[in-house]
Amino acid sequence: MKQKLIQVGLIVVILIALGFVVKQLKPKPYTYERILVDTVANKVFSQTITVGQAMEMPAASPFSEGKNAYPAYKCLKDGTIFAFEEPAVSQDAPPVNPDLMTPKCPVCGSTEVTIPELPEGQKSMDVPGPVQIVKPAVK
Repeated sequence: MKQKLIQVGLIVVILIALGFVVKQLKPKPYTYERILVDTVANKVFSQTITVGQAMEMPAASPFSEGKNAYPAYKCLKDGTIFAFEEPAVSQDAPPVNPDLMTPKCPVCGSTEVTIPELPEGQKSMDVPGPVQIVKPAVK
């Protein structure tokens, strides 16, 4: 009887260890941070995106109702922060000249833009509004 209990106990320990090993070997979903701007609330914020998950633009924002969040850009010449409406990507569409898809500042027209940086330790920041939405030159 005692030997049976020892065998059952060993089997339970082995099954628990096996479950732990399998859990550790499972691939973890990769994520990255994307800087978006809410065009209604005039806020730039960071949103975590899971790789492989489709993300529709405009996206939902935690700062206003509805889908008002677009990728955020900042003009290096005049500091304007604006939203860029990225075109939908289709595998059947012919290739488009990347220069026509480059975001341009709605104030000065410059293509010298970057992604705005949030202050260290913060997940969002207010920006002067209204935030303009720039559409690509070609659809």
